[in-house]
Amino acid sequence: MKTFKDYLTENKKLYSFKIKVAGEVPQNFQEELKTRLDRCKVSSMEKTSKTPIQALPLDFPDHPNSEVTMFEVACEYPITTPEIISDIKSIGLPESCFRVRGSGEPSEEQQVLSDIETSKEPLLTDSQYKETGKVNHKDYFGDDFNKSFLKDLSKASKERKKEGTQVEYKISKQKQDKAGAQSPMSNTPSRLKGQEK
Repeated sequence: MKTFKDYLTENKKLYSFKIKVAGEVPQNFQEELKTRLDRCKVSSMEKTSKTPIQALPLDFPDHPNSEVTMFEVACEYPITTPEIISDIKSIGLPESCFRVRGSGEPSEEQQVLSDIETSKEPLLTDSQYKETGKVNHKDYFGDDFNKSFLKDLSKASKERKKEGTQVEYKISKQKQDKAGAQSPMSNTPSRLKGQEK
């Protein structure tokens, strides 16, 4: 049987964050931040990517014509975004030069896309259904559709006959009693008053 300690080591949870830094990254930034976050037992910290110089980078509207460097940090102990922000500020970076996002927080790109989607006018007020594509109605109904549908059915029937999988269904005839009345509920004759077995 496993001990409680074994269960704890198997159930290790990591708290991951993405840090974006606009412009030039200070020397030894990665090492200094790692030492400040050692209280949370940093399991990994790596520089993941660096964007080319952009006219207006995402998350940094105040920093035109700058590149953005991205880091990913994973800690074994819980830590919040404001704590990481205060640690980065203590290194000497102004808050306008960096962004910290947790693993569950949406990025600005996702927020911009969601704002675009919600800013459209309601679809119910569009009586022309402009958001739908062009539909060729002949493909779905009409004489041509019915003819092609019947052709497909006859082809399928012929194929089943060739394969020998054609099954015919026979409906049994309803029985009539002596008085000629049929039971609407079953195939057995109905019982009339005065008639007994």
